[in-house]
Parts: sequence; C-alpha cells; structure tokens
Amino acid sequence: MPSESTSLRRAFLSFHLKELIMEFSKNDILRLIERASAIPELLNRREEIETLVARFTEVEAYLERFQSLEELITHLRWLEDQLYMCKKYMSTDDAARYLSLSKYTLREVIKKRELPYFTPPGKGYCLLKEDLDSWMETFRVEKLSATDEAEQMNLRAEDAARNKGVRYEKQGR
Repeated sequence: MPSESTSLRRAFLSFHLKELIMEFSKNDILRLIERASAIPELLNRREEIETLVARFTEVEAYLERFQSLEELITHLRWLEDQLYMCKKYMSTDDAARYLSLSKYTLREVIKKRELPYFTPPGKGYCLLKEDLDSWMETFRVEKLSATDEAEQMNLRAEDAARNKGVRYEKQGR
C-alpha cells in the first residue's frame, strides 16, 4: 500500500501535468504526437545513425590534425596540386609543374617539336603524361661504376693540368 507521501507526490505531479497539458494548444500536442511517432522509425535506423556518428568522428579526428582553418585550406590546396599527376592529358601549366620546369622552357621544347603535343580547339597545348615521362627519361644520367669514376677523375685531372699548362701523367688502373 503506497504511503501518504507517495500519494501526495502522485497527486501533485498529476495536477502539474494536467496544468502543462492545458498550456499546450491543440496544434502543439499534434506536433508532439507526430514527433513521437517518428521515434520507432529512428530506432529502426539505428545502424545508419551509428555509421553516421562514426563517420563524423573520423572527420572530426581528421580536422583536429590542423591548428586552423587556414592550415586545412593550405593542405587541401596541396592535395589538389598533387592530383594533376593522375591526369592522362596535361596543360602546359600542369606539365611544367610536373616536370619542374618553367612554362617558358616547356613552351620552347614544344616549339622545337622535341615533345609531342595536341592542340584541341580553343585550348593551348595538351601533353600526354606518358610522353612527358618518356621525354624526361632521355635526360637520364646513369650512375658511374668504380672504373668509370676513376676514368672521370683522370679526365678532370688532365683538364685541370691542361688549363694550367702542366703536363699530366695518367695513373694506372
């Protein structure tokens, strides 16, 4: 059997609940009922919500790596600049950056037809990335072997001696 204080509390709460309900308009009550009817649907979508929360947590952790918005923007611009390397066709600006050449130097190479290119209507030059790689490979300087290094040193010593007017005797291998 409930105690007298419990009964009083219930009566008090019941009275205040009735008072609160009286303050709500009919439209307020209907809106609350509509919102409450959406709760079961939300509970059925719990996995989706948990996935979203996990994604937001990942994004938050990623953003915490940066001290400021400017730092994040700088990083995103850097990433954007790196993406041009994935393109099959490049503009002269992209190709110059890719090859670490000035735009002027690249245009001179194109004018001399040392590098194949395309000229689509309304655009400047377009260059294939693989053509850029092949062209750059033509400037590869191979590593010297130990005997080649000794030969190089002898040639440099001969040149230095010749420039000073001194006769130089080659050292044996």
